[in-house]
Amino acid sequence: MKKNLLFLFAVVITGFCNSQEIVEKDKKEYADVPFAIIEEVPVFPGCEKVSLQREKKGCLNSMMQKHIVENFNLNIVSCLEEKEVYNEEKKIYEKRCVNVLSRGKKRIYLQFKIGKTGEIEDIFARAPHPKLKEEAIRIAKLLPQMKPGLQKGKPVRVGYTLPITFNVE
Repeated sequence: MKKNLLFLFAVVITGFCNSQEIVEKDKKEYADVPFAIIEEVPVFPGCEKVSLQREKKGCLNSMMQKHIVENFNLNIVSCLEEKEVYNEEKKIYEKRCVNVLSRGKKRIYLQFKIGKTGEIEDIFARAPHPKLKEEAIRIAKLLPQMKPGLQKGKPVRVGYTLPITFNVE
């Protein structure tokens, strides 16, 4: 329990520290800008008519969630690993799915950048199993091109973290 709390605290602190940094390059061009502090957020297709920045952030977040729900293959969870089992009836060895995750709420953390052209770049995922990590990266690659985020009127790369939560029964 203490390890879990310490981990959660470390994740929160790391996220807070990262969102506080803006590094200038040559006083004109900005390095990656965290989503939390970007002046003009990237625009997801379908959010173009939203005018307020707060509403644009909300629209982007809801469209990202919708993308996850529509594209994430939850069937992977029930067959993360296969085991060879002897089938007495058929007298052969067969591969059968094995549930390797304990019951309860699981999270995948998907991180990527929305580039200066609106393309998804630098995808990274942390998951409780390698197949879930692969699936998270797969759906990130399916994200559509967006209108890039702007800082001081110039396109910049915007860091984005998308937690994916599901229950194992």
